[in-house]
Formats: sequence, C-alpha cells, structure tokens
Amino acid sequence: MSEKTWERNTTGITLHAQKRKAPKRKGVEDTITALIREQKPINFHTVAKTAMVRKAYLYSQQDIRERIKALRQQSVEQMVRERATHSPGKTDVSRDLVILAKERRIKELEAEKQRLQQHLKIALAKAYDQL
Repeated sequence: MSEKTWERNTTGITLHAQKRKAPKRKGVEDTITALIREQKPINFHTVAKTAMVRKAYLYSQQDIRERIKALRQQSVEQMVRERATHSPGKTDVSRDLVILAKERRIKELEAEKQRLQQHLKIALAKAYDQL
C-alpha cells in the first residue's frame, strides 16, 4: 500500500483565530490606556476585570504581559517617590489628631467605668442589706 500524504489547508482556521484575537488585543490595549489616563492601579487583575478577559489570556500574550509588568513597576516606583517626598509635617499633624482623639476616648471610657463601678457598689450594698 502506498501512503499518500497531502498538505492540510488550515488557512481558514488561522484567519479565524487571528480575527478572534484582534478584538481582545485592542480591548486590552484600550483598557490599559484608560487605566493610565484615570491613574488607576495597573495590574493583571484590574486589566483583566476591566477588559473582560481572563488573566490567562494576559499572561499568554508576551507583549501585553511585559507592558503590564513594566507599568506596574512604574506605579510602584512612583508611589515610593511620592511617599519619600511627602512632607513629614502633615504626617505629624494627622498623628497628633489621632492621638488626641484616642486620649479623649480613653477619658470618656474611664469616666464610664467609674460610674459603672459606683452603680455596682450601690447594687451590691442593697443586695447585702437584703440578706
């Protein structure tokens, strides 16, 4: 028996797959651009959720994966720079406000504790008198 080999025609399948990927890729690119414009955090989760694609798709596309990693790293570096240049005066003021609020709350709780201890003493004295 002679085996006859023929070349498979897969051009239709290949074209269909490319057409399906094109809208996803464009949607992901548009989503990344929108997230940059809105100054929202860029990571695989937010891009996948906003573009309505699976994270596996983002990881499987090498160029998209590298872009997301680079943008994520930039946002982390920017956050570190902002924290480093942030004036310590504002931090001290907010810390002082928190401390004052906590001190006031502690005083209120101590006053309530003393009041409740007085009520307890009175109640115990009445109970003792009744015996």
